[in-house]
Amino acid sequence: MILGAIETDPVELSALEFDVLWEHYHGVDQMPLVLKVPSPGKTDEERERIVASVWDGLARRGLGTPVDPYPPLTRLLDLLRRPDREIDGRLWVDGELRILVAATGDEAVLATLSGGQLRLLPAEATGLPRYALSVLPPTPAGPGQSITLPTADFVAAAGEATKQEELAAVLAARGVRDTDAKTLAEMIGDIVSRGQFGCAVRDKWGRRVRADRVISFFDTADGRYLQVRRVEENAAAWTTISPANPRRMLQHLTDLHDEQLALRPTP
Repeated sequence: MILGAIETDPVELSALEFDVLWEHYHGVDQMPLVLKVPSPGKTDEERERIVASVWDGLARRGLGTPVDPYPPLTRLLDLLRRPDREIDGRLWVDGELRILVAATGDEAVLATLSGGQLRLLPAEATGLPRYALSVLPPTPAGPGQSITLPTADFVAAAGEATKQEELAAVLAARGVRDTDAKTLAEMIGDIVSRGQFGCAVRDKWGRRVRADRVISFFDTADGRYLQVRRVEENAAAWTTISPANPRRMLQHLTDLHDEQLALRPTP
C-alpha cells in the first residue's frame, strides 16, 4: 500500500535530522545498520543544543515538533524499526549509496542514504526487490557468458593478478579451463560501479534472520555483470559471474527474497 499523504514526494532528511528523529521516536532501539549515521554531541549540553536546532529546522519545513509529530514521516520511520521483511544494499554508484527497503504488513518504505542525506519514499510491500533495484541506472548486460568456478580459485587469482591481462593466466594456473579463464578476464574490465544486496525476515519468534548469501554486481564500460556465491552443505563454495540485464538482476534478487520469505510463519 502506498501511503496516501506522500504518495509521490519523498521526505528528505539530513543525517543529523535522522539521528535526532530516531532517538526521539525509537530511543535505544538500534538504527538499521545499513542506515547508521553518526550521533554527535560529546556532552549533554552540546547534544541538547544540537537537538533543539534540528527540531527548529524540522518545524520550519512542516515535518513536526517533539509534541506535534508529522504522521506521514513518523510512519515511514516506524517501518524502519522492526520490519517483517527487508532488502538492504551497499552500493558504489557515483559515490557510496546505502539503501533499505523495509515492509511490515502491507506497508513499506524505500530509504536511501547518500552524501549525508536520507531520502524516504513509500513503497509497495509486494515489490521489495523491484524497489531495491530502482536505485540503479538501467545498465545493459555486458558481453560474455556465465562462468562458474570455485570461489577459492577466483579469490586467490584476483589477489595474485596485479592487472587485468594477468588474470586469465593466473586462473588457468589454478586449474580453470583456458576458455573460461579468458572469457572471465575479458568480462572483468575496469569496474565503474559495484554493490551487493542482502535480505532478512523476522521468523515466527520475531528474530531477524539474514540470508546467508548476497546478490553482488559490478558494472564496466561494456555493461553489467552479476556475481553470485553459493555454498552447498558440506561442500566448497562456488562463484558464478554472468552478464546481467535488469530483468536478470530482478530474477535473482526475487529468488533470494523468496527464499527468506519461506522462513516466515504462515498466516
